Amino acid sequence: MKKGFLVVLLFALISSLYSQANLSNLDGIWEGRDRFVFFEHAADDENPNLVVILKTYYGWYYDRAAEPKDFSQVQARTPNAATHKEPEVIPYKITNPDENILDVYQIRINYSKHNNDITTFAIVDDKIYLNPLTLIKSDLESPSRASGTPDGSVTSDGSGTPDGSGTPIDSEVLFYRGYQYSLGFLMYEQATDQNITLLIVDGEKFYDVRYWLTDMDYDPSFVTFKYKDDVYSVPKHLTADGINYSCVNGRSKKVRNTMPSFLLSGSDIFYNQDKTVMIKDSKPYLTKLSDKKTIEELMQIIKEANARRKPDPEPIFPVKLPAFPSSQ
Repeated sequence: MKKGFLVVLLFALISSLYSQANLSNLDGIWEGRDRFVFFEHAADDENPNLVVILKTYYGWYYDRAAEPKDFSQVQARTPNAATHKEPEVIPYKITNPDENILDVYQIRINYSKHNNDITTFAIVDDKIYLNPLTLIKSDLESPSRASGTPDGSVTSDGSGTPDGSGTPIDSEVLFYRGYQYSLGFLMYEQATDQNITLLIVDGEKFYDVRYWLTDMDYDPSFVTFKYKDDVYSVPKHLTADGINYSCVNGRSKKVRNTMPSFLLSGSDIFYNQDKTVMIKDSKPYLTKLSDKKTIEELMQIIKEANARRKPDPEPIFPVKLPAFPSSQ
């Protein structure tokens, strides 16, 4: 009993240290189209606050919209029409939604006691991508490909049954699950997504299984997805950000109104190194600045940007120069 407890404790400590080391990938300055986001000591800070610099006025002015109050000791704030005297102080917490997949994170942003927002994102090659899909691991009970019978019933391929017992994943078929859709690390709460997706990847074919918001209790069983001759066993329910989603009504064991497969070219999707993460939008949300990583360097970026002066606009009407008599 004591030995078993020590093994569990050691595993928990190793997992915690590995997770903290992985969170250190967040540290630094990240730049996007309309904002900078800064993370400092993400793995160690017990009560971190979000740092967001908005590129306002079409990118000509950098607004220190959200930051800890003590940042004013590094660089005094400049209150004006764009920047408030006091910043927004927004706590957040970073977690791993799947301990088996270390390139995916979730940030929980707490706007108030009753308002918060959870965004799932991936880090690949020092770039942050929104709305990744993660592989359902093969060493867990997970969906598999099943074989159809002439009468439309479903039998297992020998490794289990699709009626709720769960089967190991088929080596030729991969399953990637999605999370709630997010627009990014925002200053306001986003609406709860009514649908999430499960992608069935069968060679070059992709099936999109829709899961919708439900008030049913979570059910870990599996149901049948069938389209023509292709039959698969998929999870009945998926949870995302603490919310339950279902692909069937009530106690049904078959996904209805299934859609045909489609193709995705290599330009539409890419994966992380071990293919545990699929990213459908190849354009990154944020990119890490490799040469700048401290709060002092961030403040210098803001100072230099806000020192710029936009050129005067061209006059609406052409300027007529006075006519001078020509010399004879």
